[in-house]
Amino acid sequence: MFCTKINLHGENSKKNYTFVKMFQMKSIVTIYFLLTALLSGQLSAQSNKSFMEVSYRMKFFPDSLNLERSITVDNLILLFNDNSSVYFSKEARDYFTQLKNGVSSSKNGNISLGVLPSLPKSRGSVYKSGEVITATLPVGRYFYSFEEPKLLWALLDEKTKINGIDCRLAKTLTDTGDTFFAWYTMEYPYSEGPFRFKGLPGLIIKVYNKNNTISIEATNLKETAESIEPFFNDGSIELKTKSIFLKQRKDYNDNPNIQNMNSNVTFRKDGVLLDNATSMKKIENNVFLD
Repeated sequence: MFCTKINLHGENSKKNYTFVKMFQMKSIVTIYFLLTALLSGQLSAQSNKSFMEVSYRMKFFPDSLNLERSITVDNLILLFNDNSSVYFSKEARDYFTQLKNGVSSSKNGNISLGVLPSLPKSRGSVYKSGEVITATLPVGRYFYSFEEPKLLWALLDEKTKINGIDCRLAKTLTDTGDTFFAWYTMEYPYSEGPFRFKGLPGLIIKVYNKNNTISIEATNLKETAESIEPFFNDGSIELKTKSIFLKQRKDYNDNPNIQNMNSNVTFRKDGVLLDNATSMKKIENNVFLD
């Protein structure tokens, strides 16, 4: 620590004394505003509590040409209240929280992460505040955040029971051209659901696309008071429109080596050299949840 010695005696004693008082007051004011900002942020996070948690199980076939071998199963969580929600993989949250805590607690440049679990299958999240739905999704090594367009639902006449819950059917066409069906319930009259699927008169219990390559179904509902906050947004690249994200993803799937600097070689993810026709065919037959 550097210490500046100030002479409070002699001809300049009054000026020096005034300087010290001003410096002290400025420091106090600075600390006050820092503490106020910190406490207000903490209070804001504490006040944005969820009142319900829904656990969902997702079955996802990323390769529609190879349904038997390409299935991905993951467990995800939806936390929500009347104004906001967040949807994420608990496995991913625990993984990245451990990484973040390990980096922040490093000493003398040494980082101790302990034993990390396996890399999570789902690494994205969706955060809703008011009417704005923000998705944060990975492409290769990077995360991108963008606003999801609002879905327009058509309410259908079909009804059924799912795990004893009375459900009604709705249908929507996404901006990327996929048709989804959702079973929602008026027993929980909240316009919430997994991922970007929100805006119905009741909570979505199950949602799936027309080809059944994507299916998300609720497995448990319970009251909770967990904080609602965006996950995986730290360090993500914020995009003005979703179309920019779709282009980034297409470019990466055309050439997974594109994120490696100074490389003109095009490789598939398994290391096989691709020509344009093969890579484009592969992309057109991939399944995306967006």
